[in-house]
Amino acid sequence: MTTTTAPVPSTEASTGASRPSARRRAAVAVAAFLACAIPVTFTMTITAMLVTGTHADHRFHQLTGQGLVLTALWLGALLPLARAGWRGRRPSTAAGYRHLALLGTGVAACAVAPGGGAPVLLAVATVTGAILWAALPLRPRLRGTVSVDPVLLPLALLVGAVLMPYAVDQLALLGAVVREARGLLTWVAAACTVIGAAGLVTGESAIWSGAVLSLGLVSFLAPRLARSRTAAEPTA
Repeated sequence: MTTTTAPVPSTEASTGASRPSARRRAAVAVAAFLACAIPVTFTMTITAMLVTGTHADHRFHQLTGQGLVLTALWLGALLPLARAGWRGRRPSTAAGYRHLALLGTGVAACAVAPGGGAPVLLAVATVTGAILWAALPLRPRLRGTVSVDPVLLPLALLVGAVLMPYAVDQLALLGAVVREARGLLTWVAAACTVIGAAGLVTGESAIWSGAVLSLGLVSFLAPRLARSRTAAEPTA
């Protein structure tokens, strides 16, 4: 980690391009298929359950942390890596952190609640994800600039307190501490919005659901206000 204060370029754009060989592209395609097979299957199955009303009493979980929000975070961590690898570009720092944060959250969840087949699922996700990283022509640079934002850090801790079971709280903390990972707060905002709305629709606590929706709005606005504040600061 470095602590420089120099401006940094956008971390969502891939860098360093060179056309990969046909063999390399085939390796990326196979690795991406292996890594994405489970979350894609889960997405299709859970969507079918929601459409047909199967296990209607579990609709909240089908929509959120054990359902579509989880698979969106999962695929959202894998697809940028695969796309950059196919094009011969280096995946962004934020993309690399997003994938590692998802797996790290899975490890923590398995340590707390190892039942239900979660360790096996995490092992498969980790192995297939590692295969994808190995197949990439260029891997993400993970040397982030430590820059603790005084507004985003309290927000991240609050999100963590409210959404402890979900991977999204890890994304919030990472985005608050590492400058190159600020874009992860957009994922936090989207996930909180879906989780809060799902809670209201499916009859979860209105107070809790409203709080999560509010966190989604704040998570969307706070990084933009922070950028505006930084841009307005006088330079030496």
